[in-house]
Amino acid sequence: MHTQLFSARAFGALRVTDLAKRAGVTPATVRYYSRIGLLSPEREPDNGYRLFSKEDLRRIEFIRQAQALGLRIGDIKEILKTVEQGEMPGQQLRNLVEQRRAIIREEVSQLQAIEGRIEQVLESWQTMPANELFDGLLCPLIEQSSPRSC
Repeated sequence: MHTQLFSARAFGALRVTDLAKRAGVTPATVRYYSRIGLLSPEREPDNGYRLFSKEDLRRIEFIRQAQALGLRIGDIKEILKTVEQGEMPGQQLRNLVEQRRAIIREEVSQLQAIEGRIEQVLESWQTMPANELFDGLLCPLIEQSSPRSC
């Protein structure tokens, strides 16, 4: 059995730390991707260590590139599932990226609104005493500046 394991390593099998180093990620990331099914390592029979292939390295590179486009792990799983079924995910990918763009635009809009409120609050705080206690307020700077939602 050891001869088989040795020859498997000789043909490019990588352990978690080796794969992580080559892919530029942490070993925890490799283990996470394995746990959620993005990678399917073999196990060494003697000690149970995970063994990864060069294809796993390629998958991690793909995952990182997809994440750089704003895709989430769930999106990436869908794409990989489509590819594994022998289909091309072109339109599916376009749809996912368009959906992410819409979400990101909404998030940017919300962040810009928050930035505007912060600017207003910082300006109003210029005239407020920073360390004075006010009756019944936890933090006067926040409570006197924020719109009440209740």
